[in-house]
Amino acid sequence: MFTTQKVKIEMDPAVLRATTESQLVLKVYPANLLGFKTPFKKADVQFVIEDGANLIELSSTMGTNTAIIRSKGKEGEAVIGIYSIPTGIPVSKVLIKIISSELVVFNSYSFPAVIKFVKYSLHKG
Repeated sequence: MFTTQKVKIEMDPAVLRATTESQLVLKVYPANLLGFKTPFKKADVQFVIEDGANLIELSSTMGTNTAIIRSKGKEGEAVIGIYSIPTGIPVSKVLIKIISSELVVFNSYSFPAVIKFVKYSLHKG
């Protein structure tokens, strides 16, 4: 329960939009064998833009486990490298997709709302 087995990475939302207001939160935390956050542990990591610096900007502080990534308003793909601060060893690389702001992403939560939006816009003319 208190032993770290792996490092988990969470992204919320899963993709960025090609607008300057779009942002994504990237969190890194140690997890135990059951996949839950390890109590009393912290992942000291550094986030680095490996590819796509013209697409995103990164705001994080050294020694934290959270980064906020903002879109610069262009479509494409960017790669964020996550490195351990104490050792400098790469922990992981994360691919971030920046999609068009007009594109609709379907998932189980937004599907009914998107259908209503499409029906409304079709009937409106």
